[in-house]
Amino acid sequence: MTVTSADISAARERISDQIVRTPFQRSATLSAMTGAEIFLKFENQQFTASFKERGALNRLLQLSDAQASSGVIAMSAGNHAQAVAYHGRRLGIPTCIVMPRTTPNAKVEQTRVFDAEIVLHGEQFDETLAFTLDQAAKRGMTLVHPYEDPAVIAGQGTLGLEMMEQIDDLDVLVIPVGGGGLISGVALAAKSIRPIEIVGVQSERFPSAHNVFKGLADVVPGGGTVAEGIAVKSPGELTMTFLKTHVDDMLLVSEVQIEKALFSLLEIEKTVTEGAGAAGLAAVMQHAERFQGRRVGVVLSGGNIDMMILSSILQRGMVRSHRLLRLRVELSDVPGALADITRLLGELDSNIIDISHQRAFGGSSVRAAVVELVLQMRGEEQAEHVVRALKEHGFDAELAD
Repeated sequence: MTVTSADISAARERISDQIVRTPFQRSATLSAMTGAEIFLKFENQQFTASFKERGALNRLLQLSDAQASSGVIAMSAGNHAQAVAYHGRRLGIPTCIVMPRTTPNAKVEQTRVFDAEIVLHGEQFDETLAFTLDQAAKRGMTLVHPYEDPAVIAGQGTLGLEMMEQIDDLDVLVIPVGGGGLISGVALAAKSIRPIEIVGVQSERFPSAHNVFKGLADVVPGGGTVAEGIAVKSPGELTMTFLKTHVDDMLLVSEVQIEKALFSLLEIEKTVTEGAGAAGLAAVMQHAERFQGRRVGVVLSGGNIDMMILSSILQRGMVRSHRLLRLRVELSDVPGALADITRLLGELDSNIIDISHQRAFGGSSVRAAVVELVLQMRGEEQAEHVVRALKEHGFDAELAD
């Protein structure tokens, strides 16, 4: 199996009137923050909010009449599932999506809305994949693999053609990598037009493609990640051939940096991305010296994120930027002491979000009480001013960990 630049050009002709030609725009603020010229490709603006539509649609449009009538089956708990289900319904092709039993109900329902048959089976990737392959054979359905499929890779490559046409003087493209389908197609497409550096990005917790690319020892991925869309335990065999041939470098990013990138995109660009979708920007932020002064195209690959996770990331971002602050103050355990500190905080323009008053736990004396407050601030400068002012008024105040 192989993919050529001609396959990608044909894919574009095939799918171009059925997907969104997403914006590719310079971010002045992110450019100033990173020291690189940052251009963002908003694939989170596709109908199902990810680039996956490109590959899924290209694969579905190449089915024979008999295959289309028998239907397709795919294994995915995320964006690929929604892409196959959505375009399957549009084209009148029956779709079956197999998901692990641990898939959050929100993702199940987001896929079911496109009238796909949903089957929950297996706890681990290998178990779910084996079941999917067995069902495809038994039911005569065509498997639409999320990345180990030449038609899917060619469809993803249309993103590379768009980027090179929309901005023709980029130095480097930064692409999130899970199974490797996106970067395979984009790298092949972009380099068929002219030489350009291609850099892949993975989470430090799921570095499988990075380690294979770098010739490092394989490690067992561990822990949760906010970038679950690229949390793949092992890359595809087909996609790794493209990575080794067309990709110039692979970088790893931390969980904290992915959260910071996602927070920055929401606050600065007013756009919602999932963790995997923010990984490219995270790489430019974490490895800023590598991209200094260069014109960098960053793919925002998807925007499907659980609202509870997004809420937590926003809260954590507010804490990191000192707009939410936890303060510990020791007070004399006498009437009016708590009123005194709350009045002073009001005078300092600090909004109290939460307060906890403890006598039994903590305190240097039985005649003292410890108050923990969560305060809303404007930023680090105000936080320092508040702590300093409290101490000047005789309060034993410190920032809580």
